[in-house]
Amino acid sequence: MLATQISNPTIEQRLTGTSMPDRDWWETLWSQPKRTLQALGLKKGMSVLDLGCGYGHFTIPAAQIAKSSPVIGIDVDVPILAEAKKSGARFANCLWMNQDFLALPDLMVSKFDYVMMHSTFYGLSDRIEFVRSVVKLLNPGGYFSAINWLLLPRENTIWMGKPRGPKTEMRLSVDRFLQIVGLATPQLVPVQQVILPPYHYGVTFQLRP
Repeated sequence: MLATQISNPTIEQRLTGTSMPDRDWWETLWSQPKRTLQALGLKKGMSVLDLGCGYGHFTIPAAQIAKSSPVIGIDVDVPILAEAKKSGARFANCLWMNQDFLALPDLMVSKFDYVMMHSTFYGLSDRIEFVRSVVKLLNPGGYFSAINWLLLPRENTIWMGKPRGPKTEMRLSVDRFLQIVGLATPQLVPVQQVILPPYHYGVTFQLRP
């Protein structure tokens, strides 16, 4: 599915404040990832690309939902990706790639029914260009789904006794997120929007002609 592979040492600078959180509180916060994905429109038979998959906390449930369709998790962190691969070993349709997902539109030879990203969009240096690149990864009628932190002060998003998530000034309201996607392309039309308690929201867009 990749034409070639590259490494990009500047990826962390291009994704400000998006380092992978500690696994313990992350998995506690997202105790039902499969249900979250279903709420955002993922269905059996969809091919899936998980951008910045981390430990595979959403990639592996996506593979369960998709059944025999391929689900690919992409991440630049080799040790974390190795843990994800180990956790998802029993799912034959769950694949992993150590890659800079910002370069994927120029590398992928396959397209997907469902492209997803979790708690990363806020850190992109060029959000408009990123959204346009997602369009290139989608099959006609495919879906782009993103989960973002709610626009709340960081000191108010407490989990396991500590403030979590990005700095307050980096967070995006639902309206601002929709505006950015709309400015990037008229082809991605919002079809699903959900609040994901306690501190997130999710929006799914469909690629239209």
